[in-house]
Amino acid sequence: MKKVFCMILSAVLALSCVSALAEDTIKIGGIAPLTGAVSVYGNLVKDGVDLYIDEVNANGGVLGKKVEMIWKDDTGDAVEATNAYEQLVSEGVAALIGPVTTTPTLAVAQRAAADSMPMITASATAFAVTGEEGENKDQPYGNVFRACFIDSYQAELMAVFAQSYEPVQAKKVAVLYDNTNDYSIGLYESFAKKAEELGMEVVAAESNKEGDADYTPQLTKIADAEPDVLFCTYYYETAAKVLRQGVDVGLECWVLGADGFSAIADQVKDDPSLLDKVAYSDGFSAEDDSELVKSFVAAFSAKYGHEASLFNALGYDAAKILLTAMETAGTTEKEAVVAAMKATDLTCVTGHIVFDDHCDPVKSAFIKGFTDGSEVLLERLDPEA
Repeated sequence: MKKVFCMILSAVLALSCVSALAEDTIKIGGIAPLTGAVSVYGNLVKDGVDLYIDEVNANGGVLGKKVEMIWKDDTGDAVEATNAYEQLVSEGVAALIGPVTTTPTLAVAQRAAADSMPMITASATAFAVTGEEGENKDQPYGNVFRACFIDSYQAELMAVFAQSYEPVQAKKVAVLYDNTNDYSIGLYESFAKKAEELGMEVVAAESNKEGDADYTPQLTKIADAEPDVLFCTYYYETAAKVLRQGVDVGLECWVLGADGFSAIADQVKDDPSLLDKVAYSDGFSAEDDSELVKSFVAAFSAKYGHEASLFNALGYDAAKILLTAMETAGTTEKEAVVAAMKATDLTCVTGHIVFDDHCDPVKSAFIKGFTDGSEVLLERLDPEA
């Protein structure tokens, strides 16, 4: 009998220790494509998030507790992302960072909204991520945020750049997009609309699926239209393919892109001249001389052994926004954290950030170009006061 009692007492003490440890830890869920076709983005965001978590834990954590990141791989797929979200909820996470790409984030945002789960994506840019489109497009979820600027903002920005940048000064523009992809469609529609508002002529709008092998039929039609600018709404791997095939069909205009171009230089190392007339919108510049950016760049390089990119910086800022809100709220209670996130007024490595009524950030943007294959800052655009 005494032996049974000791066994029961040991079990109770063990459970108590586990419970105490759990109470000393704040669990944050992370969803990203850690494998698959767009895994580069997921791992870049994860590295940025993990760096900030490490720094926070080294300085005492949040609300006196250590922060534990629990990462799930969505492989860039909406179904995998929703399954990952349900798993994280079952594991008791207090909030969510992610997903990373647009389509999985759209799916998860609907579930997070239903659960009132505090959620911030580092990099999903579609308008509907933070609130439904259609009849409810002006009604945000309220608890879903992002660290990046939205598709319409960067597309409109690139239309302005196409017309105003002295080496370009476009009068005729063309677009190449994927008509099955939310990110690509959103960029195309916003760019074309803004270009027409600015008095530019959209002389061609061709579509082909992201990741296809051959874009020459579409590029031939675009080249025949003789645009001053081609706005290409693909991610970096496909965009590099477009650059190569564009040469083959005699396309000589500037090629502009959005933040999906951010790793394009790695794809054309064998022929950096392909980047001579390439520019894209970005949300971060390591050339920023602020002490905060310098500190981030140095810490990132020390941890990972290479320079920080946009997606690293966005991951870092997403974590900073969320955990700062928890500290400000003084609790991990969902409504209080969301309220603190809405009131964000924070200097981050991608600029000073506040949120508008749709839970989208008002922040700086950067136009990047290339010289001899190396990335350079062409322009910085700050939001109006």
